[in-house]
Amino acid sequence: MMVTGSANREAALWLASPIHTEKEIEMKTTVFRICSILAIGLACALQTLQAQQHTLEGVWAVSVSVTNCNTGQIIRTVQSLQAYHHDGTVNETANTALRGPSEGVRSAAGGGTYKDSFYFYRYTSTGTFASLAHATDTITLGSDPGHYTSVGKVQDFDANGNLISTGCVIHTGYRLENSEE
Repeated sequence: MMVTGSANREAALWLASPIHTEKEIEMKTTVFRICSILAIGLACALQTLQAQQHTLEGVWAVSVSVTNCNTGQIIRTVQSLQAYHHDGTVNETANTALRGPSEGVRSAAGGGTYKDSFYFYRYTSTGTFASLAHATDTITLGSDPGHYTSVGKVQDFDANGNLISTGCVIHTGYRLENSEE
């Protein structure tokens, strides 16, 4: 009786093995399909990430040429560090003791163009308040995501909020990169 039961089990296993093989093939095919979909998704995510890196977000070394708005003649050139943050805020400082750091905001205008608006204090040579400056720029990223140019204006207001001067600016910036990478 045992031999018969054992033979039945072997026969049952033999009959079931083609079905088991079909299930294995089906499962392997399903796993392959899932892996293919994941690989395509990863490739798309990588392209999206690379496209997002063509953004203003980051820290930039900027040459700022202050110009006469009517003639375009350069009045002075200063160097600046500008930080454009993910949340749309802007911080900036320049290499002159006659002004404070800038605080402001920026927004995307489309097509690799941005608008920013920021404020900073100007001081006299004795360190007293001279004006509150309001700067606005239209920034255009270059085809190389590590460079930008911008044009804008700076308006100075006295302690009572009266406009006392307007200057135009041209910026040329390059993105600062982590040198340890």
